[in-house]
Amino acid sequence: MPVRKGRLLVEGKDDKHVVWGLCESYGVPQTFDVKDAEGLDPLLDLISVQLRGSGIERVGVVADADSEVASRWASIERILRTHGYEDVPSAPVAEGTIVLQSGKPVVGVWLMPDNTTAGMLEDFVAALIPARDPLLSRAADAVDNIPVEERRFSPAHRSKALIHTWLSWQEEPGSPMGQAIGKRDLDAEAPHAQRFMRWLTRLMVDAPPAAPDLG
Repeated sequence: MPVRKGRLLVEGKDDKHVVWGLCESYGVPQTFDVKDAEGLDPLLDLISVQLRGSGIERVGVVADADSEVASRWASIERILRTHGYEDVPSAPVAEGTIVLQSGKPVVGVWLMPDNTTAGMLEDFVAALIPARDPLLSRAADAVDNIPVEERRFSPAHRSKALIHTWLSWQEEPGSPMGQAIGKRDLDAEAPHAQRFMRWLTRLMVDAPPAAPDLG
């Protein structure tokens, strides 16, 4: 088994299992582990911990953009600049951000769902539902036809309600999102998944293990 010198930091266990489900589908070498931070604020704290000489050569960050991509990015950009990363873009790169700094770990950042639009993990996973799946529109109708006064989820969490409704109608109802990738209920070859995996592979497999100290 390859030595694990990379670490991917994610917000929650669903993110972790979705990542592993995709990695298994793509046959990605296990050169990194995945740390579930159990929330956004702990995730931001963990970025700093990993950049303080933890011995990790590659640090990846997967966070939900939520309602505002720019503010989420600004929080991460501040952390990187505080730790001496100079060439940090002012906005996330659409294909996934990777930052090199002399003598420091390589850092990659992916804001769910696609680095450019507001949303979260569930929006990313919804994009993996096979094209023209007839249950997708039915699930959307089921969610949207709930009277507003009876809804127990916020508008921001519509994608959560949608994806879990759709998953509840599969051959094995209610599989977690990561397992649904392995069962091929979800399409690991969907464009969103391909883009994410290209970024993850560049970061954890192809990128220099650490930017050389040229001083």
